[in-house]
Amino acid sequence: MPDSKIQEAAALISNARRVLFLTSAGMSADSNIPTFRDKEGYWNNFPPFKEKNLEAQDLASPWAFRNELQHAWAFYEWRRRNAEENQPHEGYHIVNEWMESRFHDSFIHTTNTDGFHIKSGAPENKVKEVHGSMWRLQCLDTCSYGFWDEPAVPLCDLDYDTMKASNYPSCWQCRGIARPHILMFGDGEYVGHPEQEENFAIFLQELPDLVIMVGSSGSVPTNDYIALGLQDRETKVININPDPSTNRIVETPYFLELKSEEAFVKLDAALD
Repeated sequence: MPDSKIQEAAALISNARRVLFLTSAGMSADSNIPTFRDKEGYWNNFPPFKEKNLEAQDLASPWAFRNELQHAWAFYEWRRRNAEENQPHEGYHIVNEWMESRFHDSFIHTTNTDGFHIKSGAPENKVKEVHGSMWRLQCLDTCSYGFWDEPAVPLCDLDYDTMKASNYPSCWQCRGIARPHILMFGDGEYVGHPEQEENFAIFLQELPDLVIMVGSSGSVPTNDYIALGLQDRETKVININPDPSTNRIVETPYFLELKSEEAFVKLDAALD
């Protein structure tokens, strides 16, 4: 990565007043959070699912919680335990420091469900977890539009050999089975997070002058299209990703072909 690219991006950060961070799976990957986009990597973690040909998008769905409940909760219990065993990398803390001391206003819009931005100390009123969080639960049968925090690890019993869970969490209201407060595949039952959505809408009432997009996979281009829409309105976009193909939607000249942690460390050093 040429130093000039880092310097150009650092100059944009130095001059920015209002900044939107758009983070995706690549932001978490440096903290050992699997992306599940690599099918073989996914199968290596979950051999019993391979035997039944259950892919990540099959298990991360309301259908799975009604038809493969033991496996569906096992999948999320494994993810909760994995997230608990790992920590937000230095890049998260650099983002938090910039938000606190460098910018007039800033916001984090993340497609990740690991909760690492909030765990790292980001202001909760400045984070929108657009796909929800594995650290919150809601009723599987949607007895209400409520949701609640659930930090307990372990939460279910988990048999690693069969990848089956038992002793599932229950809804605090109807005592039925609870599910993760996550927008899953084919999910019309996710109750959303109105407070986070309102905070993000308020932030966007004034155009940000810089977007920093990190770790987008391109296969779920939620953040890419937010960045593209703002870029069309003259907002500059920095795209951080080790995969050059992930710049095909935004096509920003400020593309840093780096992993997330390395990029933030280098950018922070260039700002000193």
